Amino acid sequence: MDRESDQDPFAGLKSGGEEYSVYDAHYEKIGRVDDVFLDELDAVTYIGVEMGFFGTNSTLVPAEIVRVNDRRRLIEVAAEAETIKHAPHFGNEETVSAELEERVRAYFGLEPLLPPGDPYPPDDVGRFGPDDRVDTEPGERMEAERRQGGLAGDPMAGGRIPEDRWDRETTADDVTIHRRRR
Repeated sequence: MDRESDQDPFAGLKSGGEEYSVYDAHYEKIGRVDDVFLDELDAVTYIGVEMGFFGTNSTLVPAEIVRVNDRRRLIEVAAEAETIKHAPHFGNEETVSAELEERVRAYFGLEPLLPPGDPYPPDDVGRFGPDDRVDTEPGERMEAERRQGGLAGDPMAGGRIPEDRWDRETTADDVTIHRRRR
């Protein structure tokens, strides 16, 4: 980043006017940018990299490990292609939740955005009754969870749905710009 001129290295990418190719640490082409995630201050926080032929999923890459070359319309990721390929990804219609963001950051060895929480908060009575917490046989805990309110993440069963914190707009070049809601 050119700190003296205070130019935004992501300016061309945020405009969505041109396609950017993505390269790994060994300068092997691995895909193209198809998603750009902006925070409340309009700064790029993640890019979505479309890898492969079908383009049904994007790999989420934190902005801290990328370098942008606006002149050549490319992005270099400070990781090997195989590492990027196996990073957490999301589908075109999938919600990019805070949990997914934390998994991505952990995968790439970055500091978490959220402070660590107590895995067993004292005020959380949990989804299980006192008898369902101990002495279970394999499969019984799953049944207890169903009785207590549905499968987590399954909206049809009454479970928790990840919060969608992003507004989306698609540019002429099919790049989706995600803006974090305030």
